[in-house]
Amino acid sequence: MSPTFKSQLASRLPAIPACALLLASPACGDDRGAEGDSPFASGETHSAGDGDGDGDGDPGDGDPGDGDPGDGDPGDGDPGDGDPGESGGFKFDTLEPTDAGAGTGNCIAGSVCGDAEFSYVWIANSNENTVSKLNTRTMQEEGRYRTRPDGGGSPSRTSVSVDGRAVAIANRQVGITKIWADLADCEDKNNNGMIDTSTGKFDVRPFDQDECIAWHVGFPDMSVQRPVAWTSGTYNDVTCQWDDQKIWTATGSAGSPGQCGTTGIWVHRLNGDTGEVEDTIHIPHAVAPCTIGNIGWGLGPYGAAVDNAGNLWFYIWAQSKIVRVDYETLAVQVFAGGSYGITVDSQGRPWDDAPRRFNLDTQQWQSPIGNLPGSGGSGVAEDLQGRIWKATTGGIGWVDMETMVVGATVLLPEGNMNYRGIGVDVDGFIWAVPLGGTTAHKVDPDTYEVTTYSGLNAPYTYSDMAGGQLSNVTCNVPQG
Repeated sequence: MSPTFKSQLASRLPAIPACALLLASPACGDDRGAEGDSPFASGETHSAGDGDGDGDGDPGDGDPGDGDPGDGDPGDGDPGDGDPGESGGFKFDTLEPTDAGAGTGNCIAGSVCGDAEFSYVWIANSNENTVSKLNTRTMQEEGRYRTRPDGGGSPSRTSVSVDGRAVAIANRQVGITKIWADLADCEDKNNNGMIDTSTGKFDVRPFDQDECIAWHVGFPDMSVQRPVAWTSGTYNDVTCQWDDQKIWTATGSAGSPGQCGTTGIWVHRLNGDTGEVEDTIHIPHAVAPCTIGNIGWGLGPYGAAVDNAGNLWFYIWAQSKIVRVDYETLAVQVFAGGSYGITVDSQGRPWDDAPRRFNLDTQQWQSPIGNLPGSGGSGVAEDLQGRIWKATTGGIGWVDMETMVVGATVLLPEGNMNYRGIGVDVDGFIWAVPLGGTTAHKVDPDTYEVTTYSGLNAPYTYSDMAGGQLSNVTCNVPQG
């Protein structure tokens, strides 16, 4: 997202009917430096807070040894399942230069905000070290991929780009991988005239042999990496594509794989096209500890989301702190409060999974009116009707993001399972993925009808796994 993105998009929105319809459906060093040179805002809050806030921790998170690396072997299933060609690859016609619409200036409104051509939810099968690509409309798993070249990594957080074309996956034991969703974007690296890529859950290919895996960045000096969040970039109404998309992530070091020590936190901003790390900000331990309380290790930066201007927000596990990194200046602010989950609504306000809403002006958290009990920590997400969803006893529930009044609870098949993964897709359907199970549930926002996919392998998924959060803050720029 360029510094001028917000004003550019705001000036275009009145001319984009599809976006209106969407609305209607309801280089910083190791110290702070001299005053005036510091990236840390003068009004930041450095209090330690009162702990995690979710009450139960994350027992399986960051465990390097609890998965079967052989699960998802491409030889386990039917090689013809979902395969459009006998050779196991996808044949496609390449566009002539004139077919791309360059220079026309007549982009379809839905390219900016509105009806997406396709929609996927990307769910990390943590113990298997894979990610599943699930079509949100057909409920078919169309691909399953390794998330690190060595077949390890323990993936968890996934973030979908604003155009839906790609996902970025963060591995707890470090490394970011980008995978293309659209076969037209994948590269025929072996020049055999087709795209060799996974065709479903039983077709998990070696990392370097799947041509829809775009790139991987390893972060070898780090020991833990969880948050990942795309920025939208700037919409190009000549090429009808989003330019200059970035990816935010955060890491810690000096710990066992999946953990961090007392060296602080690093925030990185990557080029979404190439994976190049363009900016790195170090936040000292005294400002934003990566550890749990006063002990010497922790899980560190946990979940992340971006606001309407592309600023990064993330929660630090067990520190009861949230952090804001300014897109333009890279200035850092640390605020007290927050718990397990984090999102940012379409009005630019962070939420945790209580769910509580954060007011940046007063630096206070507001609790909901009514009872929506927790279930051990969960993701949190805004739907297209202005409701904030989270896991609750027996299923998922919502609170009105303006009135803060608790609404309905939707019971899900497993009952009291912990629905750790909560997300919203670009069509407005709510997704709930129970921790360590095999299922993913799609909930109709109007009727609360539940549709279930079964076939996952011990998922732990958390973040903007279907792209709805980024789409929401991109399309619904706050007014005034």
